[in-house]
Amino acid sequence: MPIGQGHTIWFKELKEILKERWKDNLSISEHFIIVSELDNKLNQIRKDGNMVPPMMWCPKCKKRERSRFTGVSITSMYYTLKGMEIISEVEFKKLIKNWKAYSKLGKINTYGNPIEIESVDNKENNSNHEA
Repeated sequence: MPIGQGHTIWFKELKEILKERWKDNLSISEHFIIVSELDNKLNQIRKDGNMVPPMMWCPKCKKRERSRFTGVSITSMYYTLKGMEIISEVEFKKLIKNWKAYSKLGKINTYGNPIEIESVDNKENNSNHEA
């Protein structure tokens, strides 16, 4: 694995998929379908490339451990669309505003998971690193 690819999310293949699939009139539910496709492709790229997550230092347990890979989030997709100049600044701000309202209403995080589950998972992960 080339140096730095443990942190990489937006590989060329993902950008190509995003460019092909993005349409201005999609709903947020349809955005999550694209996010899921991108995340599946990202996981396949990582698997095919024998990539491992980068190492991290835990200040609580004083150990070096593998961190976790992050996935594609809806907000990272919006930022990438803006960065690739597929959407304008105005469109970007509208997407973020709509996403914030949608996430509060649906009580979901940027990965589409319920917020209640996320907070339980975080408590479990933090309990493993308490001194």
